[in-house]
Formats: sequence, structure tokens, C-alpha cells
Amino acid sequence: PFSARGLSSRHVQVDLPDDPAELKRLLLETRDELERLKLTLEVVGTTDLDAGILNRTGILESLERGRRWLSRRGDVYGLLVTRFPTLRPLDSTDPDDLEIIQHLAATVGAGVREVDEVGRIDELTFAATLQDLKPGTITVVANRVGELMRKTVMSMPDIGHFRIGAVEVLNAGHTSGTILQAALRMAEQAALDSHVIGQL
Repeated sequence: PFSARGLSSRHVQVDLPDDPAELKRLLLETRDELERLKLTLEVVGTTDLDAGILNRTGILESLERGRRWLSRRGDVYGLLVTRFPTLRPLDSTDPDDLEIIQHLAATVGAGVREVDEVGRIDELTFAATLQDLKPGTITVVANRVGELMRKTVMSMPDIGHFRIGAVEVLNAGHTSGTILQAALRMAEQAALDSHVIGQL
């Protein structure tokens, strides 16, 4: 046994079956379990499990997929963020807050297409990655999400106000982080209950 600084390791003996067929079966079973764990880790790493939408990492990965498509096929893509500057931070582990989160995510989702992905950047910011855009159509998307948000704010006054920032990406050289920061800056520049749109 090896020991250092009071730590020691123990030899663990594992009894393996003598039958090669059984050993192979155990090996395949272990590989299957590792694949399941890997898939679970990938999902957990990109999803807000309480709200069932992408988290910040998931949004950044979705933007990276868009960058690859732009690089390969020239598909324009974009990012739309909606911030709620007067709303208290929402905690997805709180049932009441979770209901608000799900409602706001559904509102953003209703304004985009099924191929687009909705997520949450932080407690006050929702986002949608917009795939395969026709140049200029991001304005239509921002207008549609804004109109839906105005209706939501009227029906849920505690939400307060929103600001939308949207970025149409025409150059595959921009990183996902750069795109996200640009969209957040545009949201900060937007008037209350309105949007600012830009291009990269």
C-alpha cells in the first residue's frame, strides 16, 4: 500500500467471471451504462432541468452550431435576448417562480419558429437562437416577440418591463460569447418595452 501525508490507498480486488462470454456481457453492459451517463451529463450540462429549457451553456452551444452551418453552407443565424430589468430575480427551484419562468419561455417560444431554440441566460434574461434566417427577417421575429411580451406584461403586471436585443450573424468568425455579449448590449440600449437590432 502507498501512503503520503496521511492518505493511503487500498487495493480493491474485483472478482471477474472466468467465462469469457460472461466477461464480454459485463463489458458491454458497462459500456452501455457509460453511454447513458455521458448522454445524461450532456443534457444536464446544457439544460435548466427545472424549467426544461436551455441554460446559458446550451444557448452558447446552439450558437456554435449556427456558426458551423454559416461557415459550411452560408446559413445566416441570430440571437434574440429578452431582459426584464424591473423583475426580481427568478429562481427555477421555487414553484411560483418556475411558473413565471415557464410562461416567459413559452412567450418567447411562441414568437419564434419550431427550429429555433429557447433558453435562459440568467435570472432576468431569456434567449432564442434563430437558425437559418433570411437576411433581414430578424426584425420580423423581434417585432413578433415584442408584441407577445407586451400582451404578457399587460396580463402579468408584476413582470414590469422588458427590453429586447437581437443580433443577425453574417460572419462565421464571431464567437458565441461575442454574439451573446452583443445581444445583451443591444437589450441594454433598447427603450423599455422595445428592441434594438444589429448585425455582426
